[in-house]
Amino acid sequence: MKRSYEIPVYNADVRTAVRNKQSHPDFESKWADTHLILIRAHTADEAVSICKRKHPEHLGFVLGEVTEAL
Repeated sequence: MKRSYEIPVYNADVRTAVRNKQSHPDFESKWADTHLILIRAHTADEAVSICKRKHPEHLGFVLGEVTEAL
């Protein structure tokens, strides 16, 4: 049975650009802030894997600690 997991995600490159009063060429400035991403998966590890595919680290995304959503 799938469960719901929340993973905090922000983009470090966007955060740096915003601090320097610049805009990022690919992502909106809102990605400087942390977003809680809700993922439905069988396990926490699967949720992290899904989230990494949608928000890859090589594009500057930083994932926080996964928690089971209530």
